[in-house]
Order: sequence, then C-alpha cells, then structure tokens
Amino acid sequence: MLILAIETSSKHVSVALMTENAILGYQDQYMEQGHGEALIPMIETLVKETSCRLTNLDAVAVALGPGSFTGVRVGLAAARGMGLALQIPVYGVTNFEAVAYGIFRPVTVILDTKRGDYFTQSFDADFHPINQPHIQTAEQLRKFLPFTAVGDGANQLRAEIGCDITEKIPPLAISVGKVALSRVQDPLPAEPLYLREADVTVSH
Repeated sequence: MLILAIETSSKHVSVALMTENAILGYQDQYMEQGHGEALIPMIETLVKETSCRLTNLDAVAVALGPGSFTGVRVGLAAARGMGLALQIPVYGVTNFEAVAYGIFRPVTVILDTKRGDYFTQSFDADFHPINQPHIQTAEQLRKFLPFTAVGDGANQLRAEIGCDITEKIPPLAISVGKVALSRVQDPLPAEPLYLREADVTVSH
C-alpha cells in the first residue's frame, strides 16, 4: 500500500510517502505560520524526488490534532481534497498517537497548548492509550509523577515539575503514516481533534 502522510498541526509541516515496508521520502519544514502555502509545494517536491505519481496512491493519512487550529484545518482540507479527487480513503491519526508511536515504553504525550497548560494522553508500552485526551496544568500533572513525557511540551514540563523525558526524532508525518498503515482494517475517521474552542475576536 502506498500512502501519503500529512502533518500540519504543529510548528512543522511534514509530508511522507511510504509503504508498509519502506519510507520512500519525506519533507519537513519548521515554520511558525504559512502552513497552507507550504504544504502543496512540499507534496509536489516529494512526488518529484521519489518519482511517484499521486494517481498511484492507495490512501492519504493526516494528523487530526490537537494543535494549531489553522494547521489542523489546512491538513484536513488537503487530505480530504486529495481523497475525493483520487477516490481513495483518508485515514486520521491523532497527534498523541503520532508522538507516542514507536517508543515501546509507557509514556505521556505532552503537547503545548500555548495557554499555560498542556494537551495530554498516556500510553502503555504496547501503544495502547490508558486514558482519554485531555487538558491539564503542570500542577495537575505533578500528582502523576514519576512518568516519562514526550512531545513539544515535554522540556517545559520537565522544567516545571521534574518529570523524565524522551526524545522523538522522526518528522511527525512519518509516524502518522506508520500508525495509519498499522490499522487500515480499523481506521480512525478524518475528523479534527481540537479539545478546546478557538479564540475568536470580532471587530466592529
């Protein structure tokens, strides 16, 4: 199965082309904003570098968040558009799953909400979630010590409460693709996972 994986909900835009047996190529770019403008050119570059054709895709996988509201929407819109145009399935993968995948030890995913708290979810050593995604402050997380954190908020949380951390090296799109490929018989719908409403300011 040839799959295109997309992740635009963090401060990175990453895309990967892969099969069950190989990562054919990936693009990864750090950016604070402009995910929508960067995504399609990155996919085009990836396709060119790997000599693959989008018409050969069997599926698209996409990160569902939580993360940047705009970034989540950008990735979902692109994935759904490609799925519709190519008549292929679109598989959803949460950011918690993408960050925790492949660590093979109990871990708590810690994602920075940019509002002084964290999106969190814990997994056991076999990658099974042991709680639901939720939002917690550092002080709320302190009562669960000791635990090992991973994710873009892990370093900050360690500074606050002294938890252990583990690093996550591959671009998230690679993990998104691997998770999607691992459960093609039981896919997660491509629906956004926000956990919190967006801030909306209306000017008169």
